[in-house]
Amino acid sequence: MPLEHSVAGAAAYTISEFCQAHRIGRATLYNLWARNLGPRFFLIGTHRRISIEAAAAWRADCEAAAREQAA
Repeated sequence: MPLEHSVAGAAAYTISEFCQAHRIGRATLYNLWARNLGPRFFLIGTHRRISIEAAAAWRADCEAAAREQAA
């Protein structure tokens, strides 16, 4: 099942949902954000959300970076 549909039709991931869907830990995600390498997010009050589109763009960026390193 594609990641875009793993949150039962949701338009955005919570941090926990994103980490579970991408099989990374919360600390890893926060470390990526600290290095400006994490996915874009938006705030709802004080809660971070990651749109499905931002998650897809982040995965594409990760794949492109891996191709560059392999070349």
